[in-house]
Parts: sequence; C-alpha cells; structure tokens
Amino acid sequence: MKKYISKNLAFSLTFFLLLLTSTGSIPDSTEKNISVSEARHLVIVVDGLRPDYVTPEIMPNVYAMAQNGVIGKNSYAVFPSFTRPNRTAIPTGVYPHKHGIINNSMLHPELDEPVHTGNFDNMHMYAEVSGTPIITTTTLGEILDDHGKKILALGHGSWLMNHKNLGKGWKMAGNFSQPDTTVQAILEAVGEAPAGGRTSERTAWEVDLYLYDSLGDSPADVVLLWLGETDAAGHAFGVGAPETLDAVSNVDKHIGRIIQKHEEHGLSDQVNIFITSDHGFTQSIGNFRIADYVREAGLEGQVEFVRNMVYMPDSDLDEIKRMVEALHRSEEVGAVYTRPSNSEGDEGVVPGTLSTDLIMWTHDRSPEIIASPAWNSEANEFGWKGTTTRSGTATHGSDSPFDMNIAFVAHGPDIKEGIVSSVPTGNVDFTPTILHLMDIEPLKQMDGRIMKEILINGPSLDEIEFEELISTVSIEYEDEFKYESELVRYRVDSTYYIRKAITNRY
Repeated sequence: MKKYISKNLAFSLTFFLLLLTSTGSIPDSTEKNISVSEARHLVIVVDGLRPDYVTPEIMPNVYAMAQNGVIGKNSYAVFPSFTRPNRTAIPTGVYPHKHGIINNSMLHPELDEPVHTGNFDNMHMYAEVSGTPIITTTTLGEILDDHGKKILALGHGSWLMNHKNLGKGWKMAGNFSQPDTTVQAILEAVGEAPAGGRTSERTAWEVDLYLYDSLGDSPADVVLLWLGETDAAGHAFGVGAPETLDAVSNVDKHIGRIIQKHEEHGLSDQVNIFITSDHGFTQSIGNFRIADYVREAGLEGQVEFVRNMVYMPDSDLDEIKRMVEALHRSEEVGAVYTRPSNSEGDEGVVPGTLSTDLIMWTHDRSPEIIASPAWNSEANEFGWKGTTTRSGTATHGSDSPFDMNIAFVAHGPDIKEGIVSSVPTGNVDFTPTILHLMDIEPLKQMDGRIMKEILINGPSLDEIEFEELISTVSIEYEDEFKYESELVRYRVDSTYYIRKAITNRY
C-alpha cells in the first residue's frame, strides 16, 4: 500500500429530460442578488469526454473556465465505465452496489430479454418483476423534493427514474413525460426537438432548454445537463478523430454560450458549474465476445450473458470456475471479477478473480461474473493513446485508465480559483458536495464525499491525504499457465476510486 499527500487538486420529444421545476418564459434580464450560500448548481455531463480533450485548442471555453476555477486531473468514473451506471452514480452519490443500475443492459430470470436501463418502461417492468425500486437508493431529486427544492434533469431520461408521480412541475424520462400541457408550453417557447440522434442541433436545443429554465422566473436549484454529441461521434469515428474533436468543440461552444448568458444576466456569481463525464474513451482493436468464451468453456445453453456480464445462478462452483478459466486464457480478456468469497480478502469466490466488493458492484442484481476487455496504452492513427480489445471503432466500458479517468472542471461563487488538483474525485462526489453547499446533510449511505478541497474556505490541497491501494490475485493452472490481475484504487477518507486494473499472463 502506498500513501501519498496531495500537492495540488433521445429521443425526439419523448426526449430528454426529467425534471421537477416550474416553467416560465425567458426574460430579457435577471436582477437577483443572492449570497454564495444561496447559489444554484449546474452539473454538465459531457458524454465520453476524455480529460485530454480539455485543451485551449479543442475546448477553449471550458479550458478558460478551468483556469479561473478548478481542474481535477485525478477524477474517475464508476465501473463498469458505461453510461448508465455513472448516470445513476451522479444523482445518488453511490456506486452500483447500492443504486442497482449495474450496466447499460441487465437480465432478470423472469424476463426473456435483457432490459435497456435507459428506457423508462423497460425499467419499470424490471422493477415490477423484481419487487424493488428502479434505483435502489435515495436520489438527489427525492432529497431536494423533501427540502422544497427544485431539480431539473436534461438530456437523458434515467437520471432519476424513481420519480414517476411526485406531482410537481414537469419531467421527462426515456419515453415517459408529464404533464403534456407543460411540455407543449416549453416546445412553443424553445421549439421542437431536432430530428435525428445526438447531433450538434440536439446539443444546441438542450442548452436552449437549460437557458429557458435558468433565465426564467423560477429556475431550478440544481440542474443536471447531459450532452451526448461527443459520445456519438467517438463511437462512430474514433478517439481524437477530426469528426470527434469537432463534436467536442461544438459542445464547448455551447458551454461557452451558457457562460456568456450567465455573464449577461448577472448569474456568474450565482451559479456553480461542474463539468464531468460518465466515462472516457478507448480505440477498439479486437473482438471481445462473451459468447466465444462460453463456447470455449463448453457451457452453451447453460449460461446467459449480456455485454461483459455472465449469469450462472444455477451453476455449481466448478462450472463457474470453467467459465473463469476460459476468460483467463483469452488474450482479449483483462481483469475478471466474481462475487466475494466468504473469507475476507481481495479475491472473489473463484481463485484468480478480483472480488466485486473491490469495485463496489456486489448487488442482488449482479451476475456471477463480470469481465473487462484487455487494454494497452498504444496510440491510434490520430495519435491518441488507449486501446481495448472491444470490437467496433471506439468504445468504453473497460477498467483501463483511459476509460476510467474522466474530465473534471469546476467554477463558481463557491469554488476556489486557479487550482489544479491531483486529489482523487469521482462521479459519486457530486451529490454530497452539492447537498453540502445547500446546507443539506448528505445521507450516511452515500459512498461519495464532499469535495471540500475545491470549495472556498475549504482545506488546502496539501491537507488532503490519499492512499493508493493495490490488490493482486493470481492462479496457476495444471499446465503451468499463470494468470495475474492487479486492481489499483485510490482512497480519500472512506471514499474509494477505481483507477485501473492490470493483467498479466505467463
């Protein structure tokens, strides 16, 4: 164990948002003088934003904002580094072991097909069958509602899926919206949702929705704004491709529009802006396929799988070990995780696997095995480092540092100025920090922490101690083939951050 002391810190209009706020028209000016303690909070999630995209050439507006606020070099997604586990971590402050959205798709034994965790109807069906809430912990929306505060979520429907009938304001989630009259009033003011997917037009429209609310008569206290254009471009064209960087720059342009409108309407000292991402991005160079490993283990017809997860609820331990061995022997597979063993330690129930407790992923909904594709630090044709053995052009979901490390920028009346921080932070920290700034006590079950080191009057970066934790497991098979996996995490107080896993075969 090493110890460090920190030196520094979709839909068309079935569309986008989940919100609990009132409506109004965009005024010509906003004349309000509020104290810092009454500041509002805007969390912008730029889907798939790698931290090395935040440069003066690619993202001049965000970069400039960072120079006047805080830029975090050591911020992390939750694993798996897919969208919806992270989208749920942000408004709950917990990892998947508590919020229950363990992947972008999930299986349930009573359902014939995997459910898409971004689809409101799918997830309500899953909740009904399982007898549990969609999100199995308390969300930021519920907390704010209890305190008479308003939350607005734009850009994605599964931010706060537990909210179906709170009876306040208006909201949209996946293919669910209410009430129609309010939605229609907003469309008349802002315009219909652009046709197509996550495009530049969509980005502009979603920012228009934010401005409609923030410059209105009764703005939300907290806004969660999701911008997906960058992710769509990354998947289609690759990491650092010209088209991808164009999409990143376009998002930056519209964030600049928000900054400009805040300045014009006297909101710069009234709104804290946090910018993060759900995951990083890696170039794809392989054909990682769970189906192939099931076949190699001779378990066809006995195993169900979706994405990088293997469900074997009716299998004995020997069959699970066979499945794990097939994964261990494939060069396209990185770290393998299984449910924790009965004994204490870092190893899962199968020798040579890491415990899902280490990645805070052990939940009733979790399958027996989750595997990461292998990764390396090689550069792609555009000169950007980070590849995985996933198929396609470029993607994410691995435990590589290029997928786990995410951008983090903060600026506003409650934020320190001119700080570059290497103190570990993550998506689980936003809700505790925002609640703290609103003088609301974060819930004890939250895994995240208050990022006090970035706040005015908070401790200096040098006062924050953090540890690097390394967990290593290995196994040697009868033919002398040896597999070894090492998980690297950080810890600040009682909050853990997953940095990467490293795999070796001998």
